[in-house]
Amino acid sequence: MTALDLEFVRKARRKVASSGPVRSLDKMTMLQLAKRTVIFTVDAAGIASLMDAARQDIPGLTSNEIVQAVVNHNPDVFWAIARKDHFDIASPSGEGFLAVLPLTHEGTRRLVDGRLDTKNPDLAFVARQSERPAGIYVWAIHAKGAIAAAIPLVLQKYSSPLYQGVNIYSRTVTTEGRRLVGPLGFSPSAHYDGVIAPHLQMLDRSGDLPSYKAPPRRPVSVRVVRSMDEMARVIAIRGAVYMGEQHCPFEEEFDGNDFSATHLICHKGEEPVGCLRIRYFADFAKLERLAVRNESRNEGLAGQIVTAAIDLCRKKGYRVLYAHSQRRFLKFWEQHGFTRMTGARDFTFSDFDYTEVKLETEKHPQSISLAADPYVIIRPEGLWDAPGVLEMSASRGASLTASAG
Repeated sequence: MTALDLEFVRKARRKVASSGPVRSLDKMTMLQLAKRTVIFTVDAAGIASLMDAARQDIPGLTSNEIVQAVVNHNPDVFWAIARKDHFDIASPSGEGFLAVLPLTHEGTRRLVDGRLDTKNPDLAFVARQSERPAGIYVWAIHAKGAIAAAIPLVLQKYSSPLYQGVNIYSRTVTTEGRRLVGPLGFSPSAHYDGVIAPHLQMLDRSGDLPSYKAPPRRPVSVRVVRSMDEMARVIAIRGAVYMGEQHCPFEEEFDGNDFSATHLICHKGEEPVGCLRIRYFADFAKLERLAVRNESRNEGLAGQIVTAAIDLCRKKGYRVLYAHSQRRFLKFWEQHGFTRMTGARDFTFSDFDYTEVKLETEKHPQSISLAADPYVIIRPEGLWDAPGVLEMSASRGASLTASAG
């Protein structure tokens, strides 16, 4: 079997408590289930213990390290299950678990058309904790005997406003699994964005309109950093992305080049959400340190920042733009006109692998040159189309003189 596919190792229609009557899973109320089970999150050691136990019944599960990486990306993906009479709050230990992949639009498309590697999912396709997913994939279930009855209760975790109305997908590989998903409401075959997936089952929740409302769209702006306050915002964004998420050491992220560069900052409304640094060389400009806060990703902001940087460089007269792309983001740069350079050198720094990309473009029709009005040349960076404070000072005339003695 493929790793972390849906698997039920015991039939779900079992007696869930010796003192109570036998009831089929689809007729049990959530209150009855809650009286018998506890659902909770566990630490890395708890995840490893549950995964190791599951491997005795389900060969081919993915590594504990991969599961932990996904949990670090979104803590809502892994839930431990225990019978309440076996649960010790001082030393919580699970008897089974359910894990899901909350997927972005592209991740859901890849799941349905078969391109998503569910054994080692690219985190770019997994939604963040605060991000509304496009689809939820039941990544793995290991629930023996009575605790299998808690599965609907775990799925209720994904009925909050953020997840409401999002379809849930599964891929059962056993007869027991197929017998269980029917009463849960899963139907054979799945679909998304016009693509049919006969190898998946789907719990259609599209009729359950979410009460969740996305916040009103705020205007997006990208501008050159012109104050220490804005530079502090850039430092905060890069600290969160590169140091917080990618664990880059401080001295590697803030490398001594920040005071020899132009910085762009992106705002949504008044909130700073992204940034980029530009450094200039004789015949090319280099784009670097592109960062977008995780809660604002998948909104096209990185592309808007790069587009603004390209436009700024063209106005400064540059025709060649150069960047170091992490290998996993090569497609992003290609979507914005960059190509992997002929003879590109691959190299590593700060624990990631990079390659060289380049964009060859044309100068902006109003690019700055020596022929430009001297007042234009002294205008603030990027604001060459509007009079600056220095040329407005010309109205005072040359009232001060100095002599050399």
